[in-house]
Amino acid sequence: MFSVNEDNLYWVQNDAKIRAVNNKVSSYEEFVDIVKASHLKPLEKGDRISDIKVFTQPWNVNSGLRETSGPSNKSTDLSCQSIINTNQFNRHWKKQCKSTEEQYNFVVSIENKTILNIFKAEIGLGLLGDIIIVLHKHYNLENAETIANLLFTLSQCGRF
Repeated sequence: MFSVNEDNLYWVQNDAKIRAVNNKVSSYEEFVDIVKASHLKPLEKGDRISDIKVFTQPWNVNSGLRETSGPSNKSTDLSCQSIINTNQFNRHWKKQCKSTEEQYNFVVSIENKTILNIFKAEIGLGLLGDIIIVLHKHYNLENAETIANLLFTLSQCGRF
């Protein structure tokens, strides 16, 4: 049985679907994004996020509405083993790794076959350059084989 909030959410999403179809969105992904964001309301002129001392309201209250199975992991720090796509890799590379040493430790801690799966479609030119710079900066004879294997793996990625 639906609650009042779920019923309201249904109608808001339904209206967003109709608007998206009438606007002839260019892709299915854009359609899905419009529907997912349909419940969000714009900030008012007087709203100031910086005035909030303790931010307890989650940004997207309906994002986990349908998820009821499995334990929830609220941690933003992903372990290297849980990174499975380019977005997660880029987020960790840019946000969590503050120094080149952390970036080096991060990239060599991921298995080569996982890196190949992460970048199976493509590896961005900027990211490839950043990885090569970090590997060059931390190159020494002890880790030469690790770096060579990693570079070979990167050369097999899509759009290399």
